[in-house]
Amino acid sequence: MVLDVGSGGNPFPRSDVLLDRLTGDDHRCGEAMMIDRACVFGDAASMPFKDNAFDFVIASHILEHMPEPEVFIKELQRVGKAGYIETPNALMERFHPYNIHCLELLNINGILHINKKAKPVIDQYLGTKNLLGEKSEFGQIMFKHPKLFHIEYLWDKSIEYKIHNSEVSCDWIEEINDMNIQGEHKESFTDDIVQGAGWREYGMLFVNAWHSYKRKKRLKNFDLISILACPSCHADLEKNNNKLHCNSCNKTFSYEGEIPNFN
Repeated sequence: MVLDVGSGGNPFPRSDVLLDRLTGDDHRCGEAMMIDRACVFGDAASMPFKDNAFDFVIASHILEHMPEPEVFIKELQRVGKAGYIETPNALMERFHPYNIHCLELLNINGILHINKKAKPVIDQYLGTKNLLGEKSEFGQIMFKHPKLFHIEYLWDKSIEYKIHNSEVSCDWIEEINDMNIQGEHKESFTDDIVQGAGWREYGMLFVNAWHSYKRKKRLKNFDLISILACPSCHADLEKNNNKLHCNSCNKTFSYEGEIPNFN
């Protein structure tokens, strides 16, 4: 069972369950959110899943958005047995900062080193020169050698990390998050195929179609509620009409249609 956290508009084909906070398209490179499989709306810092619900958790380009990285990392380890983390690294963030990113990261000898950003652009000199533009020399290097500017981190059982400036607050990110409207949805990867699409787009369409077929067979008797838990206390939930109720802390959440909403 594979979870894709912050799945957005282009989730990994092999993932079985999608979790997204349903913020605006700014957090998805302008793409509408994909809801073509089991999907949950909720906060990645307090995931609505039972302990060890997943064998593998994919967290691609989401950690850098988390103002309290230790909380998110703890949640990854709670709901998953192993996983994969991908983010821009600190070098890319200095050369091309994003105002929706609140962390700078490095992977040194299997340890994630985390630097919290006190503001959207830390380096006012390097960070304002568009050094990674497509026509720039640094930009050409990045497109040819993306691993020089990104972190790929596989973990099993535990995530090794160190926060170097835990005293810094990233609360400024919440004001930016609040300005993001809710994004649109799409229910099929065919929605991405446009006139003039190339071999890569059609290749990905085939890959996604294959995994969709395998997923339907593999999860034929899967019940999403069986892995859901209260995001506050992690207790079991009861479904009643269009609501999910926690008998432990007495909280109620919406479950209209096929997508539970914990926002």
